Amino acid sequence: MTEEGSGSGQKVRQATLTIRTMVIRDGTPGLSLSLGTQLIGEWTDSRAKALALTNDHKARVLGAEGEQLYLLSAPGQALSGEAVSDTELCITFEL
Repeated sequence: MTEEGSGSGQKVRQATLTIRTMVIRDGTPGLSLSLGTQLIGEWTDSRAKALALTNDHKARVLGAEGEQLYLLSAPGQALSGEAVSDTELCITFEL
């Protein structure tokens, strides 16, 4: 996370949330969430096959037929998003 000062004296924090569909640490298919290089969460879901970015920088988790399983959003104000691949998205946000 990076911090910047604002005109009101409050610190603005920016971070990038990375979301991946992959084989997680226990060897099962699932979803992984990380901030920078730090893993912050993962869970098993064999239905999650791909990711798609919405216009308002949220992550759609998709099943094998393209059906939406989940809609994930970053905390605070989303600033930008990038689809790195069909299984990895990055969302930059500020708190």
